[in-house]
Amino acid sequence: MQISRTKNFARAAGLAAATLAAVALAVPGNAQAAPVPAYWTVDCDKFPADGDPGAHDLTALIYRTNDPGKAAKATFKAATEKLSINNWSGAMMGYKLQWANASGTAIERTWELDMGSGNSKVVDFEIPEGRKVYVSVGTPGGSTAFCNGIA
Repeated sequence: MQISRTKNFARAAGLAAATLAAVALAVPGNAQAAPVPAYWTVDCDKFPADGDPGAHDLTALIYRTNDPGKAAKATFKAATEKLSINNWSGAMMGYKLQWANASGTAIERTWELDMGSGNSKVVDFEIPEGRKVYVSVGTPGGSTAFCNGIA
């Protein structure tokens, strides 16, 4: 039994010495900040549409947490029924606009586009008044910014 305790004590003493040596080497002059995790953050802005009572303007936005300059967005303006899409993310992004049927029970139309970084586009739609609209922009890996409102 005594031998076992001596071995355990020696192991504990060695571990403590190694820990103290590591702490002593980690002086502030050599310290480095931990890297910011890189993942996509999503957001949706929804506002009453100017000039279109009861309708909504929508902006779906996706951006990198460690570099907010890398982002993509889809903006729907209800009064003009135009979708503006922009991609400065450094990656391929998928854009989608859908609207529901008059009763709101099923999707009536779907428009989709994959677009590379550094591109933008404006698409004009003819959506019946009062229809539920869904706008999204997302990465191929599955992070998606999603908004819904009324056209």
